[in-house]
Amino acid sequence: MRSGQPRMLFFAAATVLLLLNYPWLSLFSSAHLLFGIPPLLLYLFGLWLGFILIIRALLAPSSPASTSKPSIPPPIIKTPKDITANRTSQDMPPDV
Repeated sequence: MRSGQPRMLFFAAATVLLLLNYPWLSLFSSAHLLFGIPPLLLYLFGLWLGFILIIRALLAPSSPASTSKPSIPPPIIKTPKDITANRTSQDMPPDV
């Protein structure tokens, strides 16, 4: 974790908990519907999505180079033609 990351995670969680308390929830509890959905439900799901995106941004690696894997060369696959082409007379089995 980066140096200030735990503090930012705590701040994000505390902010979400404050936004889930009575004064904020009462602002969105109404009988009106937005697109057929109660505003309280839209608020809760929006808050949930926002919290997930904030946590994802905080926990993302700082640079793309830190997550790169070391390059591994592809395996060398020899075909039967390659194997027989490199044989010498010593490697060949005797004719029966």
